[in-house]
Amino acid sequence: MADRVFDDRLGLWIINPATLPVRLPRIRSLQGGVIRDLFLPRSATIADMQRVRAAGFYAHLWSARDGLAVGEYADRVLADMQRLGPGAVELNIEGVPDVRLAEYLRAVVARIRGQWPRYRLRLNLAPWKGFAVPADLLTSDPALYVCAQNYGGNMDDLYSPADVLRDLLDNGAPAGKATVCYAAACRVLGSAARLRTLPDLTRARRGVIFHDDLMADAGLL
Repeated sequence: MADRVFDDRLGLWIINPATLPVRLPRIRSLQGGVIRDLFLPRSATIADMQRVRAAGFYAHLWSARDGLAVGEYADRVLADMQRLGPGAVELNIEGVPDVRLAEYLRAVVARIRGQWPRYRLRLNLAPWKGFAVPADLLTSDPALYVCAQNYGGNMDDLYSPADVLRDLLDNGAPAGKATVCYAAACRVLGSAARLRTLPDLTRARRGVIFHDDLMADAGLL
């Protein structure tokens, strides 16, 4: 069901919708069909969303902050939601100074909630940003979730999924609302090139993979 996104399924970010015809069958077969949710970029069209659904996936939206102020970012997300009709939205919020991050997260959620009070949203954060997590909102808002990336830089650092998840939990994120954004490929231990870093996810209860191009680079798609 579409209303279980973020609760009990794994997702994948799509970078270029033009690759969907080739990659959808490969995504379907990955690790026994573990991926159910695909998050498309704002460059996607309604036809792209329909193609994803026709292939048996749930179609959602991911949206990067792109350096925008709260109002600009939230309003752009709202416009994309209206245009594309995604099942859920992942808010990729990076680049905000630590001293302003908590305020930024709350303001973006509040602005979106002003129009869509029950839409499923997930905050996708860089690692070790648990200090800024709006734990009270995650507890009181049944449709708000959070995840932390297990990578840093330009895919140059790899962190333990358990450690980045623990950072969220230690800062008050409810266990059922927090998960990991997994790096599909990353440089590790000084490697000259990115290596496959996606773990076996067949037992994972939830999470999202960043992203399909990296999976292709790692020979997974």
